[in-house]
Amino acid sequence: MRVPYSILDRYVDVSDIDPRELVEKLNTHSVEATLDYFGNPDVEKVVVGKILKTEGHPSLKKLLVCEVDIGDQKVVVCTNDKTVREGDKVFLVLPGGRIGDFHIAERDFKGITSQGMFLGLEELVGVPSEGVFKFRDPQVELGTDVKTLLGLGEPIIELDITPNRGDLLSVKGLAREVSALYGRPLKGEKIDITKPFGEGIEIEILDEGCDRYRGAVIRNVKVGESPLWLQVALWKFGEAVINNVVDITNYLLFTEGNPMHAFDLDKIEGRVRVKPAEGGERFLALNGKEYTLERGDLVIADDKKVLALAGIIGGSESAVSEGTKNILLETAHFDPFRVRKTAKRLDIRTESSYRFERNVDIENIPHAQGMAIRLIQRLAGGELTQVRDIYPKPYTPRVVNLSYTKYRRYTGSNIDPSEGAEILNRLGIPTEVRLEGDLKRAILEVVSQQLGCEGYRIPSGGEVDAYLLCGEGEIPVLVREESGEPPKGGKLIIYRLTPEGLEIEVKP
Repeated sequence: MRVPYSILDRYVDVSDIDPRELVEKLNTHSVEATLDYFGNPDVEKVVVGKILKTEGHPSLKKLLVCEVDIGDQKVVVCTNDKTVREGDKVFLVLPGGRIGDFHIAERDFKGITSQGMFLGLEELVGVPSEGVFKFRDPQVELGTDVKTLLGLGEPIIELDITPNRGDLLSVKGLAREVSALYGRPLKGEKIDITKPFGEGIEIEILDEGCDRYRGAVIRNVKVGESPLWLQVALWKFGEAVINNVVDITNYLLFTEGNPMHAFDLDKIEGRVRVKPAEGGERFLALNGKEYTLERGDLVIADDKKVLALAGIIGGSESAVSEGTKNILLETAHFDPFRVRKTAKRLDIRTESSYRFERNVDIENIPHAQGMAIRLIQRLAGGELTQVRDIYPKPYTPRVVNLSYTKYRRYTGSNIDPSEGAEILNRLGIPTEVRLEGDLKRAILEVVSQQLGCEGYRIPSGGEVDAYLLCGEGEIPVLVREESGEPPKGGKLIIYRLTPEGLEIEVKP
């Protein structure tokens, strides 16, 4: 799992934390981590330009001569990539600039002086590409410094996730960890969750291997190129760029940890059903390979065909393309064992299956999908016309009681209970400290020693919490976290759990 530092900072403030220090702390307290850096920062005078005009070289037939606007001036660049078009934006290194040890100077091509060189992605970010990288994002200004624009040299934290820490397979998950380690609040983005509404497509769960399926229909979208910021984010995560709709689903997979899939709604015939395969079906996946399914493989299907292997990979027959107008956005929770079994048998490993095999947050599904819907409408337009949320057995959190004695034994330290509760709360595990068992006895023991008593007795019931055994008499006491009135003829013990420790006050 690769986590770009700039994206982590959107979830928790790490602006003043040295990435090397954070990696060291993660290795000590949480998970194996290493530090990498994005792209090639060893570049100079690389800027954004826009192709104004192209024409063939008068004598060198393999070359195009391009007039390029770089903001404060226009330059001429010769290239052998004949796919560049007027209106394309490109990255080019100007004379006097360099890419590593390769220095650029003006060069004469039989009477035409080339004032720079266009670049592909491989030279800058290590992403294999054919020819010159071209994009159309209107928000990127001409002449912008590409090193700053792409964040070349940005720290990337690489996590080696163990099977039991699937919660760390997202930026949000690592942010929770950092929040707990440094005592910092999360910056999490809050959105309004759309309640189920609308009619249209029917969705059914016919297999217990799907615990929740939330489908959203968005109509009249415009599928096309993603804005540059989204492409850059995916490059930093190590993911390929496809189109704006698919890129958004992948972006949310890495940031929120919930895999999603977008279907071309107009290619779905009839109902959408989560069901076991019958066995023998042939399925052409998005990776271009055809697979033969076995009975019991968990699939998403319509009335006539298999649309996707649940939690693993989508099918080419319902893929989102530039011609797509309407989409069904799936966000679901599938059984980890079923996903792992099918993925292993078919030898398919995807970012989606990797997360489902380690379990994903079923309760975060509406939030993650809501973020995806908002981004899709922002970048591809469209109208949300239907939301279905099928959740047969809603998740019920388990309540775990941990005594202070076991707590100290498990942690190997004497961390104050209130501090421990704060750490767990920052990790997203709602925790409270209650005066029960060991803590109550510890307080009574301290007070009895302070008052010179022989000990204490805890009754099985009654109006007081305990009796202090002092001499020949018993003193009734109440133990409270807040102020109150002492019992008749007795004492009130007030305790506070603070970062400095346990504070005890005795009132007669």
